[in-house]
Amino acid sequence: MPRLTCLIVLAILLAPAAAGAQVAKQVGFSDEAVKQAIEKGKQFLWSQYDEKTGHWPEMYTPATTVGSKDGNFSGCSALAVYALMASGESYQSPRMKQAIEWQSKQKPDGTYTLGLRCQIWSMLPREKGRDLLDKDVKLLMDSVCKPKNPSSPAAWDGIWGYHCTGTPSVGGDHSNTQYGYLGVWAGCRAELERAQDKEFWKLAFRHYQMTQNADGCWGYSAGEDRENSHCNMTTAAVTNMYVAFDQAYSDLFTKVGQNAEIPEITKGLKWMDENVFTTQARAGGGYLLYGVERAGLASGRKYFGAKNWYQQGALRSLAAQKTDGSWTEDHPKGVIDTSFNVLFLVRGRNPVLFNRLEYNGDWNNRPRAVANLTAWISRTFEREVNWQIIPTTVPVEEWHDAPILMITGSKRPEFTEEEIVKLRTYILQGGLIWSIAEGGPQGKGFDAGMRQVYKKLFPDYELVQMPVNHPLYGSYFKIAGKGGLWGLSNGVRLLALHGSEDLPLSWQKNQTSTVSEAFQTAANVFFFATDKASLLRARGTTLWPAAKAFEPASTLDIVRLRHKANWNAEPLAWERFKLLMGNQHKIKVNLSEKDIKDLAPVDRLAVMTGTSQLNLDDQEKAALKNFVKAGGSLVVDATGGADNFAKSSEKLLEELFGESCLASLDSESPIYAPKNADMQLPPIKYRRAVDAGVGKKTARLQGVTVDGRLAVIYSREDLTTGLVGVPCFTCLGYEPGTAVPLMRNIVLYLSKPEALGEAGAAAPASTSTSAPASAATD
Repeated sequence: MPRLTCLIVLAILLAPAAAGAQVAKQVGFSDEAVKQAIEKGKQFLWSQYDEKTGHWPEMYTPATTVGSKDGNFSGCSALAVYALMASGESYQSPRMKQAIEWQSKQKPDGTYTLGLRCQIWSMLPREKGRDLLDKDVKLLMDSVCKPKNPSSPAAWDGIWGYHCTGTPSVGGDHSNTQYGYLGVWAGCRAELERAQDKEFWKLAFRHYQMTQNADGCWGYSAGEDRENSHCNMTTAAVTNMYVAFDQAYSDLFTKVGQNAEIPEITKGLKWMDENVFTTQARAGGGYLLYGVERAGLASGRKYFGAKNWYQQGALRSLAAQKTDGSWTEDHPKGVIDTSFNVLFLVRGRNPVLFNRLEYNGDWNNRPRAVANLTAWISRTFEREVNWQIIPTTVPVEEWHDAPILMITGSKRPEFTEEEIVKLRTYILQGGLIWSIAEGGPQGKGFDAGMRQVYKKLFPDYELVQMPVNHPLYGSYFKIAGKGGLWGLSNGVRLLALHGSEDLPLSWQKNQTSTVSEAFQTAANVFFFATDKASLLRARGTTLWPAAKAFEPASTLDIVRLRHKANWNAEPLAWERFKLLMGNQHKIKVNLSEKDIKDLAPVDRLAVMTGTSQLNLDDQEKAALKNFVKAGGSLVVDATGGADNFAKSSEKLLEELFGESCLASLDSESPIYAPKNADMQLPPIKYRRAVDAGVGKKTARLQGVTVDGRLAVIYSREDLTTGLVGVPCFTCLGYEPGTAVPLMRNIVLYLSKPEALGEAGAAAPASTSTSAPASAATD
């Protein structure tokens, strides 16, 4: 098999250079580590840039003879520009502008270089990159090997060699070919008409069908030596089969109940699971990782078999990075390997918007629907987002890459009790379920079945048809209540959406123009669920913290008060707060629940939250007042900023502790300005839904002073939902990054003021406001 000596190819048979080699570091996966690696990689790439010439060091000189590998001159620079732009570098920055201009003046005929240049042109504004993209895509398409006899296709048909001359190739290899298709795919993503030629993509699909080996892999060559198994070529083939299928066969699967499996892809994925990340296989450099990333994103699979491809690949990449920020697995100068590693880390890290639930049922009637949908969202909003498939078999902790869990089907879903628990936990930890019945009348079983599932999940809440003026219908596109969505709410946020209109059919058929509302509805769900794309999380991360072992520095007992005003709208809010207090401050929080009337002298700190009208009976009122008078402290907040609970709570506090008892906390309160530097608050931030006319730079807590001490702290703005860490479109309150440390300081001030650097009893609230604090003594 020939060695891949072209500038881009990190030939898997080439041994890594001995010079400058380093022992692999032992690293753990974290998003922070990934971000740091990306930044160091970018810095290294710029350190290699020559501002005098406008390009990076090249492996070859400009082509001097036809067929020379020098046709790939400018390829190294194209790869570096692609990696930097993918990682957020603006095309308008002076250095990047210079590099792009230099690249646009080159005239390479190398397949690798053309495929990479197309990525650059597709990321530029239409008026800057369209003509350049069209020119390079045309050259690639004109140069692919075409069938001499369409009725009798050959294995070579649909392949590229090293050079694109504008006439069909007479041979080639799968390494050049993956970059040929990569370039044309960029044209598809930019909606270039010539790149969307279905016959071209049918040729691609057929080529990979014909050249797959019996074990499921692909070799470097399509000829007689193709039996050699090759990780790089297999990842490329799987990717290109998905791309070809999406372009050529998007109008298939209009009926429900069909077998959505593509045998060749299934075999290829199985081979990747068994070979790509095995100890027997060669480690592979950035070239392989970039191929893995493209296969992972194209397939939507979070796992190849049981292997989390991004996490395992990121660990490998992090361990191989050198102290100067470079990677040199196959090319000692570093630009090529560094660019590929940065691309893997950046593109794989892009936020996952939708998880599709793989369950025991007909979940996959529209196999490429969400792939087409997220591609449209990425194009429309110029923000790369991904999707992935999540099996019910994996722990719910693995579901939180995405804020939306999509469940589709036509038949009644039969979830086990364990799966029901996972669905409920995902929602309570901040996720949103969106269920969609497919197949029109054939989807009645799924429609009825999911309604029963929701009753089982949340018997206290009702699935109701959303009014036409619901904020979701105008969260981005004004679709005036079209879409027939039903919602399940806890009084603060939507827990689930359900619909019987077969939107995935339009996504599957990629009807972005003819049925635009199907895509606009999904975009509105996206913006609503993420509060206009705030708090999007990178792949592999979650808003739900994992518990860390710690030796408690202190303990804190908190009683959650039960009442009839929806006291438990967010059951896991305080559980998350407990985890964060332990993880970040080594404070062990003990949580308990009690009816108000059962408050006892041993209880020192209680919290009361809710969403609806608070109506306590005389016994509850007396118990609450006695609790505070006896030295207990109370925290009250309106979950979600619910107006009914807020007004009734304010009225109750005035009834118990005197008219005008509530007073705003002084700006110098230890809650806002603790002496302990570790407890300092970050800048105060409110949710988008909070009235923009109200000052947003300071917190607006109020307090009640009883017998000379601050005994009650009240927040009309939501804190509870902020403790969950979830974005919320309609929530009137503090952002999670403010809510958590603010609540931390509140409970510590009321129970352990020394933790904030204070000595003795808590100071009273300010009496300098228009609503002075009251020293209730009766």
